[in-house]
Amino acid sequence: MTNPRENYTMGYGPAAVALMGRRTAQSHAGFFLPHLERGMKLLDCGCGPGTITLGFAELVAPGSAVGTDIEASQMALATENAIADNVTNARFEVADIYALPFPDASFDAVFMSAVLGNLREPARGLREAYRVLKPGGVIGVKEFDHGGDIVYPLEPAMANYDELYRRLRSEYGHSGEVGRTIGALLLQAGFNELAMTASFETLSDPKVLQGAAQIFIGLLGEGWADAFTSRGWANDEDIQAMRDAWLRFAEFPGALFVAAWVEAVAFKPTVN
Repeated sequence: MTNPRENYTMGYGPAAVALMGRRTAQSHAGFFLPHLERGMKLLDCGCGPGTITLGFAELVAPGSAVGTDIEASQMALATENAIADNVTNARFEVADIYALPFPDASFDAVFMSAVLGNLREPARGLREAYRVLKPGGVIGVKEFDHGGDIVYPLEPAMANYDELYRRLRSEYGHSGEVGRTIGALLLQAGFNELAMTASFETLSDPKVLQGAAQIFIGLLGEGWADAFTSRGWANDEDIQAMRDAWLRFAEFPGALFVAAWVEAVAFKPTVN
């Protein structure tokens, strides 16, 4: 039986890729870096354009990093990024998190960011990560939790934008507040020695906010507007009001956008 492919709410257009491409190992996975050692073999699940994976590759050299994603266009882009950065110990391949194409106990470390929140069965995805991790190996998980986000000022049209985004995510069977659950999910999958932290991705610089607003507007053009209107959740006037509100937000003195993340590190027991 073939499993239906997960719907990725963000999509793979330029705005979505720009959002993912801003992330590096240092900026987005700092909690995990102390657990990496040279010579390790690392797997980065759902790596998108590979910007985090490439940072891992440099840290584990002469070991290697493998990045996987269900979307072929992202693997092509990640490979291009590796060539451009002259990173030779990283490779990328299309793979389903529910059925990773690797033998048991293949990796010393596994990482995933914003993956579990895009799965109908996050526990199943973690069990597959557990399978390919060596006994004693380490896993790092970072997930968004929109229940902790802060946006000021929040115009009604922006609140509507956020509500419909979360509604779409829920329709796909995905949780917008998965971050708070990752510790329990890791323990249920068999991992131990769990340690958890939380962090905020804070945007307040006016130039950064202007760029972020353009990305949020871009997501509408890349699919969200059609998704919202085709379901009868919004009309063209509502979509334009969202665009205008994001532009005003970026120009508001003292505007603030804060995204909440939860991070966890755990280990596969050496003895089952």
